[in-house]
Amino acid sequence: MGRKPQVIKEFDTSKRWLETFSDLMSLLLVFFILLFAFGQADLERFRLLSGSLRAAFSGVDVFSGGLGFGEGFDSTGNQEANANMLNLGALPTRDKTFQKVANEINQHALTNQLEDQIAINIGKEGIYISLSSALLYPSGSTELGESGKQTLLTIANLLNELPNNIRVEAHTDDTATGSPIYATNWDLSSARAVSVVRFLADNGAVDPQRMSAVGLAEYHPLYPNDTPEHRRLNRRADILILYPPEEEAPIIDLGFPSASP
Repeated sequence: MGRKPQVIKEFDTSKRWLETFSDLMSLLLVFFILLFAFGQADLERFRLLSGSLRAAFSGVDVFSGGLGFGEGFDSTGNQEANANMLNLGALPTRDKTFQKVANEINQHALTNQLEDQIAINIGKEGIYISLSSALLYPSGSTELGESGKQTLLTIANLLNELPNNIRVEAHTDDTATGSPIYATNWDLSSARAVSVVRFLADNGAVDPQRMSAVGLAEYHPLYPNDTPEHRRLNRRADILILYPPEEEAPIIDLGFPSASP
């Protein structure tokens, strides 16, 4: 009896690539889940660092986007949502101070509807609390207004909790003062810086030995003085919480959107 002919079964290989593709997709899914899990542990720190890189590459030391608070805070002015992601105890001293000052300044800004008038950032020398000139002074004046005084009292309370030296830097735009008292922007900015220092000392009980006042006129602008909005953003006073060079941390900041006057 003859042997039955052997039947060779042919397999359809046209869809074998689906198995490899499915494995690849599964591996990618696991990879991105792991990235997300690791990233959540330090998401807020990543946001701050990314802001500093934007500022560094754009050549801006203080602001990345003008006056006003941006990411990092919820609608109530708290960082409670971020606190679960950020281990403050693991941060350098400067970063922990930044978190505390930013939270309290932001709450003051939201309570008083000053979000577009106040900003806080970390620069090369320390922590900057930047206040718009419109918040502090009437146009062309060095006399502090009531909103400015209340804001400075809030800041004074924070400064009194820190041992750092303080430098107040006042800036103008490039418009001539037109004042018989302050002939140049050097005179105007210097007088404005002194008025802030005197108020912090006389009304906020900040130790005068810790403070200095600097007038920088129009020579350190954030933006070219080519539009009314840019001039508005350039007119400001920076209260700088100084840190020694050996304690310098990577430059980080919050991006703050500009706002119409």
